[in-house]
This record gives sequence, C-alpha cells and structure tokens, in this order.
Amino acid sequence: MKFSPNKGWLEEVQVVSSSRLSRSLSAFELAPLVDVILMLVIFSLMVTGFIYTPGIRVDLPIAADSNIIRGRTLNLTITQNEKVFIEGEAAPIVIDEAILSYLLDYKKYHPDGVVLIKADYNVRHGYLLKILELVRKSGLHKIAFETSSECKK
Repeated sequence: MKFSPNKGWLEEVQVVSSSRLSRSLSAFELAPLVDVILMLVIFSLMVTGFIYTPGIRVDLPIAADSNIIRGRTLNLTITQNEKVFIEGEAAPIVIDEAILSYLLDYKKYHPDGVVLIKADYNVRHGYLLKILELVRKSGLHKIAFETSSECKK
C-alpha cells in the first residue's frame, strides 16, 4: 500500500477502508437470501403438519357411533398376532406380569384414568378377555375400546 504525496493520511485511510468495506459487503449479500430460504423451509414444514400414527398395524372393528373419550388415557394396542404395545412403544410386551406392573404404575399416578384398548379385529376372544382381566386386576375400572367409523372394503 503506497501513500500518495498529494493526499493526507486520513484521506488514504478512508479510501482503503471504503474499498475493503465494499469488498466485505459483497461477500455477505448471500446471507439474507439464505435466511429467507431457511425461513420458508421452516414455515412450510410447520404448515404441512406432520400427522404420524405409530407403525402398529391394527384393523379396528367398525362401529356406527364412535364417542370421543376425554381425559387421561392409557393406550393398549393389541395386534393380530397377540402382541401388546403400551402407549405406542417400539417393543411389544408379551409377559402378563410386565403388563400388570405397567398398569399398576399408571393407576398410581392416574387413579381415574381410562384404559383405551385398540384391539385388532382378528384378535382371539380369549386373549382379549385375558387382557381385560389384567386391567381389572390392576384396579382400573374405566375401559374403552377404540373402533373405526370407516367402512373398509
């Protein structure tokens, strides 16, 4: 960097700093564009509203009138091959004592809670009664069955 004898040192510094400023501003012109694009992506993700049902496949029986249950519920999902999922957990619970202990823990914190049973249409009657006995044995007396209002062909 050379100083010209005609200009004062302050003028030289202002010229050098203004050229640096213009170079540095041109490097940041992309940042607002990236911000706007990211905001649009976030907004579109929020608006689409991902509604995801757990991956447990259950063919619910059909009922004409499905009442909505209000309040705290414990979801018991029983698949066609008689695997029990509690609250949509990834691994099924197959031991009766484990199911009973989970129900007893639920009763301890929610004594007036409702047990919502989502049983597959093809579950054996005897197995469903066995699960109902476990629910009654735990002391929970509010039991409901989830049904589907859609007619599947």
